[in-house]
Amino acid sequence: MMKNKKIAALLGLLLAGSMTLSMAACGSTNATSDTKSDTSSQSDTKSDSSDSSDTASDAGAGFEEVPVGPSGTAEEQDQEAGPLTVGAVYFQPIDMEPSSMGLKAADASFHLEADIHGNEKATELGYGKGDFIPDLTVNYTIIDKSTGKEVEGGTATSGTFMQMNASDGPHYGANVKLDKAGTYQLKLSIESPAKKGWMLHVDPETGVKGHFWTEPIEVTFDNWDYTPRQW
Repeated sequence: MMKNKKIAALLGLLLAGSMTLSMAACGSTNATSDTKSDTSSQSDTKSDSSDSSDTASDAGAGFEEVPVGPSGTAEEQDQEAGPLTVGAVYFQPIDMEPSSMGLKAADASFHLEADIHGNEKATELGYGKGDFIPDLTVNYTIIDKSTGKEVEGGTATSGTFMQMNASDGPHYGANVKLDKAGTYQLKLSIESPAKKGWMLHVDPETGVKGHFWTEPIEVTFDNWDYTPRQW
């Protein structure tokens, strides 16, 4: 009887040990599986990130802003004029809406853009430094340096820029057709927002210190080396 009890106890110990080893092996297998799953997840994340980066890179492919000025200019040459910081660039023609306003992209050589923001002096008019200044009247003229006269044979080589929004923010611009390579000059004549009815507070509590300019601000981008492009 005692012998049977000892055998039963021994079998119980062996069974318990076997179950423990089995559970440990199962846990090890699950941990390995989880680790592989995490690694796979990280790999997928990296792949998604790479795809997103490639997409972003592709989205900007083929787009190039060219400064209005001498060839080889490293970057846009902004000019300070009164309370304004003024830059000028051109790039491929673009379609705008309403489509009835301005030259269609298919008929143009490039899109000409004036970026106009407030400088330190503009803070006296209630603008923040670097703010886009809306409702300016921006008249432009492209001069042929070889003749000293306005370009002949082009389309929309002079006029008034429209104000518009693009993905990189608001600006003034127009589509222009200019087929002849040469050296040109871009002249801008910028009238204040007062022409379109903007007013200024002048009371002691909420008023601004400055006053809108009464004569157009003239800005010139000289020696613009231009060659027609296939965008």
